[in-house]
Amino acid sequence: MGEQLYFAIVHKWKYLIAMFKSKFHSTSDGMDKVVYVAREKDKDWIFGAKVRRLSRYSSLNAVTHYHNKLRDLPNADGYFYIYQNYFCRCIRSTPSILKKRNVVMFTHPNWSKKYSKTHVVWCLNKADIIICLNSDVKAYLITCGVKAELLEVLHIGTSSKLFYSHERGNGDIGFCSNFGERKNPDLIFDIIKNMPKRTFHMIGRNWEDYNRYDELKDLPNFVYHNNVAYESYPDLYNKLDVFVSPSLLEGGPVPILEAMMSNCVPVASKTGFAPDLIKHGKNGYLFDLDATYEDVVPLIEKAFNITEDIRQYVIPYTWENCSKTIDGYFLR
Repeated sequence: MGEQLYFAIVHKWKYLIAMFKSKFHSTSDGMDKVVYVAREKDKDWIFGAKVRRLSRYSSLNAVTHYHNKLRDLPNADGYFYIYQNYFCRCIRSTPSILKKRNVVMFTHPNWSKKYSKTHVVWCLNKADIIICLNSDVKAYLITCGVKAELLEVLHIGTSSKLFYSHERGNGDIGFCSNFGERKNPDLIFDIIKNMPKRTFHMIGRNWEDYNRYDELKDLPNFVYHNNVAYESYPDLYNKLDVFVSPSLLEGGPVPILEAMMSNCVPVASKTGFAPDLIKHGKNGYLFDLDATYEDVVPLIEKAFNITEDIRQYVIPYTWENCSKTIDGYFLR
């Protein structure tokens, strides 16, 4: 069954019912209350941290809402969704949102049978503003059929207070990610294995699902900070001189911002906003998506020779500035 036909038969009718129900709800006259939406399970992870900080620095009457099933959203004049699939789910669970203002963050393409490209694009065109974390994602969504006038590019923020600068010199290297194939786990393994004199820290969770995890955890230079609280991230970044982001696909990734705010030198794959933030050879290094450890290891070693203050390059990318920009999207 084709993707479009599958969506039409299995899912679209549910949205048409929601659109019909929305007609019985009133449209907001102003922007008195805004709700930042995430799931209950996001509270202690990056998505939860994002919505808390963005709502905290909003000049509007903003609150966060967590719910496992993304149902029964509080009544508000506007809603911010930290992930595109959450907006799709909320259209069906709370049809009244279609009469309000909806700002959706598109993190990265993550198509599945349940949330196919046809499905998500159809829903995104019902939003008021769609935030793309980099210009490549914006161009891609236009080719997918999302209306260009809905799209805005905004590099997500981080905290210049929570993440504080440190003096490099420890010699350690780090990664920060949840396990997934797009995080390029084999390259991570190969880098650690082939730099035995360097200590590597992995900040994240679910790496037990990696099919080579037993080999990885047995490497004597590997330290796993498993599912630690987000509030502990600054102290962990400050153990590092170099931060490596080898992902095959990203919208951000936000950990690059966090690491750079902590004065770690980034070495990153050319995805997401990494090419926007990193000036190759000056404040970090970039490598191609098909790079091997033989390509990346020399860049990591070169990164230790960079003397630049890395933090200065990301000071504009704060939660405060990002939140002000999102407020502007609600008030248009």
